[in-house]
Amino acid sequence: MPEAMRPRLSGEERALGAGTLVHERTGIARFVLRGPGRVACLQGLVTCDVERTDGRASLFGALLTAKGMIVTPLWIYLADDEIRLEAPDTAAPLLEEVFQRTLPPRQCRWESVTATTASIGVYGPDARPFPGALPAVARGAPGFDGQPPIAAAQHLVEEALAQGAVRASDTLMDRCRIEAGIPRLGAEIDERTLPQEVRLEELGAVSYTKGCYVGQETVARLHFRGHANRKLVSVDLPGEPPTLPHMLTQGDKPAGRITSAAWTASAGAWIGLAVIRREIADGAALTDAREGAVFVREGRWLRPA
Repeated sequence: MPEAMRPRLSGEERALGAGTLVHERTGIARFVLRGPGRVACLQGLVTCDVERTDGRASLFGALLTAKGMIVTPLWIYLADDEIRLEAPDTAAPLLEEVFQRTLPPRQCRWESVTATTASIGVYGPDARPFPGALPAVARGAPGFDGQPPIAAAQHLVEEALAQGAVRASDTLMDRCRIEAGIPRLGAEIDERTLPQEVRLEELGAVSYTKGCYVGQETVARLHFRGHANRKLVSVDLPGEPPTLPHMLTQGDKPAGRITSAAWTASAGAWIGLAVIRREIADGAALTDAREGAVFVREGRWLRPA
């Protein structure tokens, strides 16, 4: 492509590809688990294998209902003497109810730290960990995540900016999520969503070798004896969807819905995520409400998760 025709990248987009971004995530609920039985207790609640790691580690998982539907995705950070959790803040009341009901205080004490901490991430090829940070998982960008106290968070961000980092917008980080095919609660995930419908298996959020956890029977049965009726795919869009979710058809049949969309400057085009019927093939042309062609790109994500 001639240089004059190449899309112009913003400062944050250039830093994502050849520098460091710093981002404070908002709309996040944060919890900490402490006590001698914290690992075993969490192991019985979530889809990922918390016991498979020794020491400090980052995991992506989910909390399910007894029928195997997703309550919320979870970002899990195992430190030396505690476990820190992140989830969308809309899921906080449900998480608190589950913790209150299921965690025995002598083995696992839980605390909401949403009001006293911040969610900070540094991403990009030059990103370096800050005190207490662990490798980022399921963010759509390589880097490190942490939950510093609020009093330290602003200093941490200012120090990163002074060292040449660029502040990342929520828009850019959501575009990274879309390009990597990471589902979001309230978009790709609703109260009827099964883990296999939104590629949580592929993202490493589901273990089939660990012991029992809430919702495991449905998830295992679907994996070993059946299949999901819906799937999460990337789509090329003819333009910005007027609303989300945006319904799709194939011929005269409903095909699914566009759930997220973003403009990607590097390609100079609109892309999105869609939850569609399982039998729709890669490369298929679907139709949106404006009669525009929407092309399916199954399994071909623009960036690693």
